[in-house]
Parts: sequence; C-alpha cells; structure tokens
Amino acid sequence: MYISLLKGWLTALFFLAYPFIIYLLLVNDLPWLGSTFVLGILVWKIHERQDWLYWLAAIVVVCSLVVWLFGPGVISKLPPIFIHSGLLLLFLRSLKSVPLIERFARFDFTELPPEIVVYTRQLTILWTGFFALNIIICIWMAVWGDDELWAFYNGVVVYVLIVFLMLAEYIWRHLRFPELEIPGMRQTVENIVKNGHKIWGGNKRDDAA
Repeated sequence: MYISLLKGWLTALFFLAYPFIIYLLLVNDLPWLGSTFVLGILVWKIHERQDWLYWLAAIVVVCSLVVWLFGPGVISKLPPIFIHSGLLLLFLRSLKSVPLIERFARFDFTELPPEIVVYTRQLTILWTGFFALNIIICIWMAVWGDDELWAFYNGVVVYVLIVFLMLAEYIWRHLRFPELEIPGMRQTVENIVKNGHKIWGGNKRDDAA
C-alpha cells in the first residue's frame, strides 16, 4: 500500500516538474534528450499491444515528420497534449452513458436529485470543452510558442485554471442549489482521491465493452 502511494506521489511530482525539466534541456541545447525520453515512454506504453509494430511504425513516421517540420525540441513538448487528449476522451466517452462528474458526485450523495443529474452532465461537457481548448493552446505553444511561455503555461497556468474552475464551480453549486446539503470541498476531494480508481477502472471497462 505504502509503495503504491509513494509511486503515485512520485509520478505526480514528476508530471508537475516535467515542463521545467524540458525547459532546462531546451535552453541548454539538449532537445534530443527530452525527445528521446518521450519516445521511450511511448514505446513502453505500446509494447504489450498485439499490434505494437503498427503503432511503432506510426510513431516513427509522425515523429520524423514533426522533427523535419518543426525540429526535435517539439517532440519533448508533446506529453501535455497527450494528457489533455486522454482526459478529453475520458470525459467525452462518459457522456454516452453516465457522465464522469455524476459518477464522482455519487460518492457525495447516496441519491442524486434529477436536477443534479442534469447539472453533472452539463459540468462534464464544460470540462470536456476545457480540455479541448487546452489541446489547441498546447499545440500552438509546442510548435510556435516561446519555450519559457510553454513551460510556464504547462507547469503553472494550467493548474491554476483547474483549481479556479473547481472553486468557481463549488461556489456556483451553492448559489444554484441553496436548499441542497452540499459536502465541504475537503470531503469532496477526499472522496475523489479515495474512490477515483473505481471511476477510472469502471470507465476502462465501459470502453472495452
């Protein structure tokens, strides 16, 4: 349990530090090091797939094209795009069945009123749009943006925006549903951390089905 928790914290810290690590490599004329690391992660992610050779060929072709058009440094800036794309698909696919926000809300409420069910669907659509917008911004910054601006946006701004959206939604929830007994922000966060694996696991099973 403690090893799994430590692994989770180390992974989170790495993703927080990643933009600044890449920035240091770029300003020290070592873009190939970051790009090699990214390619290594991609290959590791696909190596257990039966069709991994096709994926590997596609990755080689796409990365070669990116390097030829924009230089090797751009490849090292791609992970934020992959992360936001994964989250976008996660939220978008959930709209076909039970919206992702509704699944989290059911940890706070034993029974959801009909108006809350509608609200959580709208909120899931909002987060889907947020990640779609971030993909566009990250692509622009990776290809045409300044390295320092790219690192600052992906290492600071995006997290500030996420926290702002969460706090703004929490306040709006109280204003929109004054009669509803809403759990505190701390309890909601604890429920998400404690039960999040059930959501992600359930979503993977839904996709497989």
